[in-house]
Amino acid sequence: MTDNTMKKVGQTDSRLYGPRKILLCGYSEAEIKHFQKILKDAQVSGIALIAANTKSLSCELKDLFSQIAKSVFIKDSALPRAAIIAGISEKELHAIMNAYRTGGLPKQFWAALTPVSENWRLGELLSELQKENEALRKQRQARPRS
Repeated sequence: MTDNTMKKVGQTDSRLYGPRKILLCGYSEAEIKHFQKILKDAQVSGIALIAANTKSLSCELKDLFSQIAKSVFIKDSALPRAAIIAGISEKELHAIMNAYRTGGLPKQFWAALTPVSENWRLGELLSELQKENEALRKQRQARPRS
């Protein structure tokens, strides 16, 4: 995998890469319904939700994002909790993340689909997100407190 550097998302109307969808990992059916409410609270509409399962780990993101959203979701606790977003504006992303934080759902990884990452397998992306999270945690712990 190459070019796995994180980039800060701005606050513009620029749309992120890909189709207007969010791939959810590690969610129960009830939590997906709660996420739909969060989208409504954030006043963001027209986003299809796709639920990943363990079979999805070996699939490339572009194939997962080409799926039609399904109405039946099964909890798959073996997956790290994550939301991989595509096709929404930067402003919408911030609105969703703010609504998520106040919506009572547990912490999760956030990622955006990119022309590079769409060729990664979901398992590779989730592993990379875990590594980045661990590196950031270690950086925070190493900082002197003032």
